[in-house]
Amino acid sequence: MNMMARISRRLRAVRAPRAAVRGAAFLALGALVACSPKLDWRDLTVEGASLRVQLPCDPQLATKPVELGQGLGVVQMSMVGCDADYATYAVSHFLVSEPSRAAEMLSYWQAAVLGQMNPGAPGQAPAGARQLHAKGDGAFLPKGALNLPQSLRTTFEGIGPQGWKLTAHGVWFARMEPQGARLYHAVIYSDKPRAEEANHFFGSLQLQ
Repeated sequence: MNMMARISRRLRAVRAPRAAVRGAAFLALGALVACSPKLDWRDLTVEGASLRVQLPCDPQLATKPVELGQGLGVVQMSMVGCDADYATYAVSHFLVSEPSRAAEMLSYWQAAVLGQMNPGAPGQAPAGARQLHAKGDGAFLPKGALNLPQSLRTTFEGIGPQGWKLTAHGVWFARMEPQGARLYHAVIYSDKPRAEEANHFFGSLQLQ
């Protein structure tokens, strides 16, 4: 079963409104599948997102309605991603019709992703991932992005849904559109830190 099939199966399990923001994390948590160790970077225009990025492998696409909760209703969350050299590369995005809540929703999204990185023991609440202080982490503001405190780059580690130890590099940011604010999350999940690959991946993100 390929990465996107596994993601889609996890997404079908997201039903309760309170789990909706956590569904954003499921979109980004692909399984670490071995592909060619060579990273064959290629340019990609992310459909519907006015975003260009470079991915190191053939991209796959998925879109899922997600109930955000917090009175924001349902959004269409889309993801493009692929697996290469024992790592998953992914970009997710969705539109929020109330731009004033963009910062709030970025915070929810960050908490959801971090929460999914450590499920904890049975019967215990998720403990969340451990954030690392890596070189390059901090504010992340691509040209054209909203200047929000929640627009950032971070490195974190924890345990994935299948019990594997994961290290992740992630960025979150937002931009204004005529219909509202579009929120973005790009991430690398791997079995070890990949700072050089993260610098290339995140450096290629260009809003159009």
